[in-house]
Amino acid sequence: MSDRHATAPIAIIADDEDLGRLLLAEAARAGGLTPLAFDNGTAALEAALSQDVAIVLLDVDMPGMDGNSVCQRLRAESRFATVPIVMVTGHEDSPAITRAFDAGATDFISKPVNWALLPRRLEYILRNAAAAERIERLAYFDPLTGLPNRQYCIETAERLVRDAARLQESVAVVYLDLNSFKRVNDTFGHAVGDTVLRNVAGKLSGLLAGFKAEDQHLALARFGGDEFVILVRHASARARAIRIAEACATAFKEPIRYDGLEFYPAPSIGVAVHPDDGADVATLLKHADTAMYQAKTGAAESVSVYTPAMSSRLANWLDLEARLRRAVAEDRLNLVYQPKFRLRDNQLVGVEALLRWCDAEHGEIPPLRFIEIAEDSGLILDLGSWVVRAVCRQLRKWTDRGFTVPVAINVSGKDLLHGDPARVIRTEAAAAGVPASLIEVEITESLLVKDSAAGRNALKKLRELGCRIALDDFGTGYSALAYITRFPPDRIKIDKAFVRDVDRSASDAAIANAILSLGESLGITVTAEGIERSGQLEWLRARGCQEAQGFLLARPLSAAELERQFLQPAQAAPDAARRRQS
Repeated sequence: MSDRHATAPIAIIADDEDLGRLLLAEAARAGGLTPLAFDNGTAALEAALSQDVAIVLLDVDMPGMDGNSVCQRLRAESRFATVPIVMVTGHEDSPAITRAFDAGATDFISKPVNWALLPRRLEYILRNAAAAERIERLAYFDPLTGLPNRQYCIETAERLVRDAARLQESVAVVYLDLNSFKRVNDTFGHAVGDTVLRNVAGKLSGLLAGFKAEDQHLALARFGGDEFVILVRHASARARAIRIAEACATAFKEPIRYDGLEFYPAPSIGVAVHPDDGADVATLLKHADTAMYQAKTGAAESVSVYTPAMSSRLANWLDLEARLRRAVAEDRLNLVYQPKFRLRDNQLVGVEALLRWCDAEHGEIPPLRFIEIAEDSGLILDLGSWVVRAVCRQLRKWTDRGFTVPVAINVSGKDLLHGDPARVIRTEAAAAGVPASLIEVEITESLLVKDSAAGRNALKKLRELGCRIALDDFGTGYSALAYITRFPPDRIKIDKAFVRDVDRSASDAAIANAILSLGESLGITVTAEGIERSGQLEWLRARGCQEAQGFLLARPLSAAELERQFLQPAQAAPDAARRRQS
């Protein structure tokens, strides 16, 4: 072997004849290359795999591993996809040439070699190889992150699947999707989003470097947008893929910092394994995506491993999502209204608007189900706008009939933090010609605890508009007491979990008493929800609870039924409430 070391590009040379090896090395030097010459294929292969190689020159006929075998083994490595491999052979028959090209040869040089022309021939091959590499980078690599792209990933997966079948191994796909990345682009712009993606790519590459020390058959690609794919070929690919997926989930619990900002692009991760979860690459990728989607829905941890049942669940989920989009666009949702009563005189003091969806094929869809779909798909903002529009139009109808009925609406966390509910209410109230002050906004206790600048600003704008703020589900596991004094709501609603046994359970009674005392000391109205028994109602009334709602008092009603029972004539409303309590 030559022991010369230089910064010039490296040429790997393998020829078992001393003179041929020497002349090939001199031709390489004349072409501006640093030759590393070997007298056998095995040593040449080992050197090539450990070097950054510009070109490989192989004698076909060598003892042990011949030139075609070395070529085939190098082509199995992705980094040798565009490295020119030239076969030096005395065989010019068609079968020999076919074998060389089948092994992956770029070109071949016939013996006896024209040594005077060989340096120019090598320069020509290298120029073509450089041009081919530039074309390949455009076709197969993502210009933003430098990672292999979707097409390269698919072709690599197909090669790994073929190799796995031959070696009796398996191939796993780890499919990562960054949660809430669209929000980064929408809020801070694509320049910041691109920086976050480059950081994610770097973080994944660094993490996989540790695993590659154990196993060379790993590949990472940017599959598109905010999606990344990791490929693993191994006899125990499933176990290795799960380890990698869990390591990725852990790594992204730490923020990515940029320009004084912190981003938490926590991924949802799906894992699928060939051949168990897919006989071909397209099916395997689809099932890994399905598992990722399962993780994203919150029905699993951040890492989800594919099972056949997921496909039917996802198909049903996507079908309902499409139907919900059409229902919003075509105005095929409806509202019902649950009355709220003042306990000292049983007077109707307002209603809570509750969204309902009856699909033509599936019938009534439970609110928890379609709200979850809306949250996941980003449809929740459109859904919130639909509710505000429908409420304002109904308020207009009631106003025209001489009824003044405050209506409470539920505003989701995404709507409050990433939408503009005040703008929507202002626009729709103006369009309907009703005062925005007739709308009360209910938020959950957890949103108050987040105490984000965006949330505080949204609540401030709602207050300025004249909307009252109600804190829903109070006491259900978050400690919001410190935050109530910073931004006191107009109303606290005791969650039905504490109302259910308030007259039977000492602990529930203690919590309810504490909330009632808090409301009294801060001057905040307290409403109890979920009242279904007279014992609950009397316990709350005796302890000064101001307002209540629940099935005992009135079930959610259509607008027409609400008018009939509680608004027409107005003086009949207290009597109707009393009859329902008896």
